[in-house]
Amino acid sequence: MESKQHFLAKNLTRNPVYNIPAVNGDSHTPDPEGYVIDGDNSKERKIMQRLKELEKINAGLEKTIEQRKDEIAEIIASNKKYISILAHDLKSPFSSIYGVLGLLKDCIHENNLDEMEEYIDIASSSALNTTNLIENILAWATSQKKDTGFYPVRINLVRLINHEIENSSLSVKLKKLSLEHSIDPELHVSADLQMTKTIIRNLINNAIKFTNPHGNITISAIEVNSLVEITVMDNGIGVSPEDQLGLFDVDSSQVIPDDGFRRRKGLGLLLCREFVNIHGGTIRVESQKGKGSSFIFTLPKHD
Repeated sequence: MESKQHFLAKNLTRNPVYNIPAVNGDSHTPDPEGYVIDGDNSKERKIMQRLKELEKINAGLEKTIEQRKDEIAEIIASNKKYISILAHDLKSPFSSIYGVLGLLKDCIHENNLDEMEEYIDIASSSALNTTNLIENILAWATSQKKDTGFYPVRINLVRLINHEIENSSLSVKLKKLSLEHSIDPELHVSADLQMTKTIIRNLINNAIKFTNPHGNITISAIEVNSLVEITVMDNGIGVSPEDQLGLFDVDSSQVIPDDGFRRRKGLGLLLCREFVNIHGGTIRVESQKGKGSSFIFTLPKHD
């Protein structure tokens, strides 16, 4: 009898409120919290702690899922805007080529060689614009890849700009424009060659598009500390202050409105902004409506 009492005394715990023993985990009171075995209480605490950890992990996963949904929605919306811009840009040169072909057909019947030559030049210019657009599309598609290569090299600005001016000679000739530069032949930048070509080409094409016949386009560059500031200036139609706000922004509601300059804004300026940003530079426009525009961007100087 004494041994049983000794056994019970070792295995019972006291309820801190009622001070009534619980035998083998079975409580003798309606309150289930009154009588517990030490080992069961420890397991319960571990389970509750683990549940809290799982709830915290679950909350983190839900937050991550929401963030990914927002990112995907943003990418889809951005791509839709790019596609709209591309469709608009493609329509113009193809419409021009189609119209010119009809005029050439009439010239053949009338044996008007002078007009035929002029129309062929126009068709060639439109085809060149289409080629430039395709190059922009390829450049944009490449820039969307996460593993896009960025390979800065030493670039002589004069050589690069002379090359792009030569590529634009037909469009310049058709509008009877003056396109020249005033850059130090020894000025070099440290930049990705293909990206820099894309920036220069698009700014020149933009200036040609919005400069009236017999107008002037000038390219210049100066050193500003560790940077080279390059300016493409024209005396064309200019950009109003309200249009300047969304000029480099694909998310702007001004991408393809119905009138004036904004209706014709394309992929080129968006690529310029993106590629300049990759180089750690800046791009901006200084312009007045009817008084021309200056597009100014910076690239790292090569010492």
